[in-house]
Amino acid sequence: MIEQERLRSVPLFGELDAYDLAQVARWVDEISAEPGDLLIEQGAMPYEIFVIEDGTVDVVRDGEPLATLGSGDVVGEMALMARHRRMASVVARTTVRALSLHVDALQEITTEMPELGEELRALMQQRRAENEPP
Repeated sequence: MIEQERLRSVPLFGELDAYDLAQVARWVDEISAEPGDLLIEQGAMPYEIFVIEDGTVDVVRDGEPLATLGSGDVVGEMALMARHRRMASVVARTTVRALSLHVDALQEITTEMPELGEELRALMQQRRAENEPP
């Protein structure tokens, strides 16, 4: 199980109290990736989101770079929250350590902690606006 202090250092979870952090810790898994590893594949069905703790990843759609994300950033939330296939691939640029939340865990968390669900929805809306063509 992930330590509560480690979760508290992640911006997405930083405002949660000790009880809520303990609940989130039950559902979070840790993943690591090496440069070039695929975390998310464009077109795949979404099963989890990732919160990057260390390292950087590139977000790529149809071979075109969209963004580089790093520590504290959330990836994979758009497809999961909107319930559609992944719109972009996410590839490790450096060695990455991230927290993973499976769709089932995310549903439990957002039911028990609606403020966290609202934060993810706001992030999704912001990303959608950033990615729309001018």
